[in-house]
Amino acid sequence: MELFPKKIEKLWEIWDLRTCILLSLTLQAFLVLFSSFRRRFKSSLLIFIIWAAYLLADWIAAVAIGLITQSQGSNCNSNAKGNEDLLAFWASFLLLHLGGPDSITSFALEDNEFWIRHLFGLLLQVLAAAYSILLTLPSNKLWLPTILVFVVGTIKYAERTYALYLASLDRFGATVLPKPDPGPDYEESAALYSAAAAMAVMPRVDQSDDAELILELGQKVKSAEDIKLLQLAHLLFQAFKGLIVGFFLSNRDRKTSREIFTKIDHKCAFKLIEYEFSFMYQVLHTKAVVVHRRVGYILRFISLSSILGASIFFLLVGKKSFGTETEIALTFTLLVGAIVLDVISIIKLIFSEWTLLDAQMENQYEWRKKYITATILKKKRWTRKVFQYNMINYCLDQELQFSLFLYKIAGYVRATAIVEQLSNMWFSSSKPVRDPLKKFIFEELKEKSNDAENLKEALEACSRRGDSALLKSSYTSYIKLKWSIGEFHYAESLLLWHLATDLICYKEEKEANSSHNREDVFYYVRENCKALSDYVFYLLVMHTTMMSPDTCAEAKRFFEKHKITNYKEAYDKMDDMKTKVRPAAVKGTKSKSVFFDACILARQLRNMEDKERWRTMELVWLEFVAYAAINCKANIHAQQPSRGGELLTFIWLLMYHLGLGTQFSDQEELAGTKMVAIK
Repeated sequence: MELFPKKIEKLWEIWDLRTCILLSLTLQAFLVLFSSFRRRFKSSLLIFIIWAAYLLADWIAAVAIGLITQSQGSNCNSNAKGNEDLLAFWASFLLLHLGGPDSITSFALEDNEFWIRHLFGLLLQVLAAAYSILLTLPSNKLWLPTILVFVVGTIKYAERTYALYLASLDRFGATVLPKPDPGPDYEESAALYSAAAAMAVMPRVDQSDDAELILELGQKVKSAEDIKLLQLAHLLFQAFKGLIVGFFLSNRDRKTSREIFTKIDHKCAFKLIEYEFSFMYQVLHTKAVVVHRRVGYILRFISLSSILGASIFFLLVGKKSFGTETEIALTFTLLVGAIVLDVISIIKLIFSEWTLLDAQMENQYEWRKKYITATILKKKRWTRKVFQYNMINYCLDQELQFSLFLYKIAGYVRATAIVEQLSNMWFSSSKPVRDPLKKFIFEELKEKSNDAENLKEALEACSRRGDSALLKSSYTSYIKLKWSIGEFHYAESLLLWHLATDLICYKEEKEANSSHNREDVFYYVRENCKALSDYVFYLLVMHTTMMSPDTCAEAKRFFEKHKITNYKEAYDKMDDMKTKVRPAAVKGTKSKSVFFDACILARQLRNMEDKERWRTMELVWLEFVAYAAINCKANIHAQQPSRGGELLTFIWLLMYHLGLGTQFSDQEELAGTKMVAIK
């Protein structure tokens, strides 16, 4: 029995190669135009489409080259006999497609570690394309444009492989290490020291040029739109990129960065970090490091000139012997597509942050300042949003009939975790990171930095997870509230304070009817607390291993018992609960649920004065977020710029720039310094 009719099989034999070539070109165009969107939009659907296009692009191009060599080696295929020159020409274009666009070399950090696999792929595919060309010699009438495109394809593929190699963790870590330097000559230094001692003068040690340049640029920064901020961000990225691979930074780096960040405002600080993550994304996931150098510019000129030359040659040569009109049209499509995509890449090259790092940009023309510089500095480099989810909605959403049905079906195939992740993404929402929240985070972390003068104090500040925030409240309030931090693990404390924050925010908004009233004194403070609370809970549910199943189970039982179907009923019922005794005293310590403890905490917080209550809650939530940021693995933070960015990652790098971190060394590095006598 035939699976497909013979007509369809014959049609596929004719169009399989053509379809693969058109699909390969379409995927290249999509990646050129949309691959960079993943750092500006945190859409799971968009990221999935880019991931699928990234994987398919390599596979389709490799399959198409295989089909070409198979067609050329087969004497039975009559369709391949009259257009072998054209097939060799197409093979060169497919090699060009395998080189990929400048805007994406890897989808995730793990892809960079497979640079050796891409190196073998480069050798094999270049040999396959070269074999396809050799089969047509010496009678190939298109040998010149074929060779030109073949050279461009080889260059692009080699660039991609080299970019992956440079972004691999081993090589990336090697670029962080200082160059071997034996230091000043001992005999000359000893003689200089003796002469200085004889003249009764003290020797001085010159500091690192980079540190001086960073401080100099930091003093010149005036606003968040200043071009010097971008140049400063690049220097700081070079100094702090060792964090990604787990290297320790020197105390000099800490002092230099801390001195800058304690003198700028929150707008400059967040813009500076945004630039740094942009550089991180481009170094780890694009060809930026390879292209933005003199050799890269020369290769770009050679590539575009070669493709234009091949197009002109094919336009002028006679085409009667090169197959059907459809195949000739396909060839023109490949040529035009290559030119357009190359031009788009060059335009992106011009409007890149790396262009502004040139020292000569200080004396640029007025039109260049107005258009190129302004466009580059105003670009959006992350989503500037935080996802929001709260536990009440989380529990109620799982009790919906459709959700229960999906969970039941997923249970049969052991895919409950996948359904839960999809459900969380579907029911969660997002809100912009507003200026008051940025200012609060920056000012409070700066205050922590000012209190932590040395590394020991900085480490202590990083280990706080709400307790030091409670100490800033009154003594009576501290005594009443310290149980909510000290008696629970970190994740349990998060859930406890999250539920209590939800209850208080709902109650106050209901009473004051001030959800849109900007005149309310505590409006922005309440918004900050609510935003951080729901954001941390979203991060918690996306990593379900940290989630407390006991609390969720008790919440669901409570809602089922009182037939609660929406969040308003849930909040009202929880607020009416007369929980005078701690659940542990009534039920014992077997259950880790904090559901009713949250009701007690909410009541205790409401008994405080408004100003003290909101100030305490705001500081507690900042410490919760800061603790999560600094204890998250560095490679997890490094993945976020390619996924739309995370506020948690911004806080992580901001803390390090303010001298609050665990990867600082108190041993001064004096390599590369020299002593000079001062009279």
